[in-house]
Amino acid sequence: MLSLAQWLADYYLQPLGEVVFQCLPGYLRGARSHVSTRVKCWLLATSDVALIDNLRQRSPRQFEICEAMRARQSGLTALDLKKINPNWHAVVKALENKKILRWDWMEAKAGLPRVTGLPQLSPEQDQILGQIEPRLDSFAVHLLDGITGSGKTEVYLRLIQSRLDAGMQVIYLVPEIGLTNQLIERIERRFGSCFAISHSGLTDLQRYRAWDRFRRAEVGIMLGTRSSLFSQCDNLGLIIIDEEHDHSYRQEDGIRYHARDVAIKRAQMLDIPIVLGSATPSLESIKNCARDTYFRYRLDQRPTQFPPPRLELIDVRNSRFEFGCSQRSFERIEQHLAAAGQVLIYLNRRGYAPIVMCHECGWQALCRHCDARLTLHQSVPRLLCHHCGFSQAVPAGCPECGHDEVKHYGIGTEQLEQGLQQRYPQTPILRIDRDVIASREALKSRLQQLQSGEPCILIGTQMIAKGHDYPAITLSIVLDADQALFSASYRASERLVQTLFQVAGRSGRGDRAGEAILQTRFPEHPLMQALLRHSYREIAADLLRERRQFGFPPYARVVMFRADAIKLEDALQKLEQIRARLTSAQDFDALSCVGPMPALMTRRIGRYRAQLCLISEDYRVLRSVLAQAMPALEDLPSSARVGWSIDVDAYEL
Repeated sequence: MLSLAQWLADYYLQPLGEVVFQCLPGYLRGARSHVSTRVKCWLLATSDVALIDNLRQRSPRQFEICEAMRARQSGLTALDLKKINPNWHAVVKALENKKILRWDWMEAKAGLPRVTGLPQLSPEQDQILGQIEPRLDSFAVHLLDGITGSGKTEVYLRLIQSRLDAGMQVIYLVPEIGLTNQLIERIERRFGSCFAISHSGLTDLQRYRAWDRFRRAEVGIMLGTRSSLFSQCDNLGLIIIDEEHDHSYRQEDGIRYHARDVAIKRAQMLDIPIVLGSATPSLESIKNCARDTYFRYRLDQRPTQFPPPRLELIDVRNSRFEFGCSQRSFERIEQHLAAAGQVLIYLNRRGYAPIVMCHECGWQALCRHCDARLTLHQSVPRLLCHHCGFSQAVPAGCPECGHDEVKHYGIGTEQLEQGLQQRYPQTPILRIDRDVIASREALKSRLQQLQSGEPCILIGTQMIAKGHDYPAITLSIVLDADQALFSASYRASERLVQTLFQVAGRSGRGDRAGEAILQTRFPEHPLMQALLRHSYREIAADLLRERRQFGFPPYARVVMFRADAIKLEDALQKLEQIRARLTSAQDFDALSCVGPMPALMTRRIGRYRAQLCLISEDYRVLRSVLAQAMPALEDLPSSARVGWSIDVDAYEL
């Protein structure tokens, strides 16, 4: 782990001390003593049956506890003893004095239940396992490129079983806690209690205990989100990165790193395999497969008889809307509900409405601390900033012109939920977004209706776009995705295509065919037409050709210097100082240098942000320039007035 921390610090140009802290659970980063997660248990200290039988008449309470001990050879904890006798302390102490009982720390490793009736593997799954299993004893990157619902998880579980049977441990990463509910149930059915869970929805102490159990090999599987990558153990045998394309694996604050790439490095250092899986692999991974750096396996068939649905475009120009849905969308919803199907509606916008403004003078509700509009949340009711958390009351009138009415525009999941409840009062409406889901348990309760298979409508944001498997969903609808067609981000097209294929893949996973529709005002847009005619792999190949033509990642490497200050001029001045030190390095002219310039969202949380970007197709030249300039850059002071940071392999330009 120290070697991995040193590599991460060197590669991402981050302070080693902070990286080491990143490798430890948050509970251990403060001034806290080690808290053992072991449990005290009591066991029989004698095999003398006559000695115990003599207690039957003389000490019935002592005999009762001894009988319970004989029934459970692994011992009884304090909780177990309390169930037998609420006043167990004195009884157990007497048995200890007689040398009949002894106590010890419970270090029992969770046993591996032998599950019978495993799912029948498809020919593709069986072939892939036959190719990967001979390579499990050495480092290799395996990309499992399988369409939605093709059975990637079953391949993961078979590989995990193979590693556990060999006495090794496994780290299994998912991008968000929203993906863990069904997965936890599935792993628990397969492996019993032989796993630990770690994600941001748990307390520091809960995550520390999961880390400690995995470190002591009490459990064989660590299931969690990004930070679980740094779970320590002596016998790691496999790392799995599910939904490897997801940008949640990229940490954008504090220590900046990409968990997928660090996981690959850890696997290389330990000479163990790593499995990446996705229905929509990242362009970086696809490019590495083309270079024969990764092994690539394809799953093109679902276990059911129905393939994933093709996206159908609904042209909504000149259409009448009700809370974001066109009349054609309502017709499809009603058809599927009448056929006892479930409907999923994807809208990646929380709140009730994204714009609040005065129709008379044009005033808009803007955040005081960010270059962003405030979003109306009617349930609070407040205007909220989704970037800094600032909130204010909804004004009764326009604060600028005094007009007695302000209006809201646009649609969010909260408004969509209310509208659907009014239109379909007899149909359960389930909303899943960060405003209503505060924990894994809250998400689980919301999804129970889906598990029942009864007709309902599920609406939500990114939390429902991937990973979930509910066979009763027969229709997927995507609302208001057009904004991504004109985004300033060069990754917008890739993200849009990945999201659309993931959402479409939620339907038709059971015994009925599914449908997927996309509302758009730009049906003739080349990307929309590509979605109609081509698979994700074909579109990804086109996107890669565009990236190569324009010199964007993954055909170039990017290092971003960021500065923030109370005044924009101070941030730009800091980046000018950085640029001056970079220009003194040999081969600087071989790089493309963009900036200093204001960031796309210039003001955030009350501070102005600027950036300086280095781009090069030759990574060795880029690293050489940075190596020469870093001693001078490290001498630059950082203060509360002006701060700066380095982002290696920056995700955005």
